[in-house]
Amino acid sequence: MTSRDRIKRTLELKVPDRVGIFDEFGEAAVRKWRDDGDLPRHVTAQEYFDFDIHIFGFDQSFHCGEKNIVTPARMDTASLGENLKDNYGNADKGKKFLALACMEPFEHISRAVGREELLAMMAEEANKAADLFADSSEFTLNICRLILKEGYRFDGAWLWGDIGYKEGLMFSTDYYNAFLFDLHKEICDFFAENNMPVIFHSDGNIRELMPHLVEVGVRAVEPLESDVGIDLARLKKDYGRDIVIFGGIDERSFGDKKRAKGEISSKFKYLMKSGGYIYRADSPILEDISFEDYKYALELVKKYGTY
Repeated sequence: MTSRDRIKRTLELKVPDRVGIFDEFGEAAVRKWRDDGDLPRHVTAQEYFDFDIHIFGFDQSFHCGEKNIVTPARMDTASLGENLKDNYGNADKGKKFLALACMEPFEHISRAVGREELLAMMAEEANKAADLFADSSEFTLNICRLILKEGYRFDGAWLWGDIGYKEGLMFSTDYYNAFLFDLHKEICDFFAENNMPVIFHSDGNIRELMPHLVEVGVRAVEPLESDVGIDLARLKKDYGRDIVIFGGIDERSFGDKKRAKGEISSKFKYLMKSGGYIYRADSPILEDISFEDYKYALELVKKYGTY
């Protein structure tokens, strides 16, 4: 089964040959592995470890109160993932699962005006915040339309929006429904029309938001960190028929082989049940994890993640 087939089947909530694999890396970790001679300099860590998902992005920079122009030049650089101009041509189209990454409106406007300022605006100047969110959504979808019109093709979308923290959501579900629900649904509907299931990223404990994400059309949620109080077993039981669980593996265990084995094997027993699970570590892999320890962890993922 190719990576593309594996992830597509998983996102259809069917059982693949094994769990899909994806991780992110801190720059210092990659630099150390290269300096130590473990990671060849001519390949990325993602290529070396043969990850199943390949993420591309575009220039999503946005200036509030100004006219933000949508042009093909937006494809030359990337706010998230790899830029299309330089890297899409070398992608293993038909073999790897290719995803187009963009920020959803809350994350997008947070980066433009500041997160605390935006939260205050949502409470004190609701109409202004709502207008900015709508402008963000329209702007982002117009770029995505242009990218698809230019002939780029993707297997899915990666929607980035950090709307949680360790204790829960940054705002109530009432605020979510008032400000973001309709826009998230519009974005998910657009991608669904183009056969691009949506993977939603948010740090923090977003357990309370799960039924809303299911309703707007999100197909997978990541990274579901281990240290924020999410009960992954319960999450799988409650939502495993509707949404793919993506992540939940504590990379802090990787420094000890016994701990790593216990972490991966014990969680895979219930997360893999009936399909609908993709592996990733809670956080980007940092330099305190050795190349050999990380390599061993992925061997465990493939061993215990095979159906």
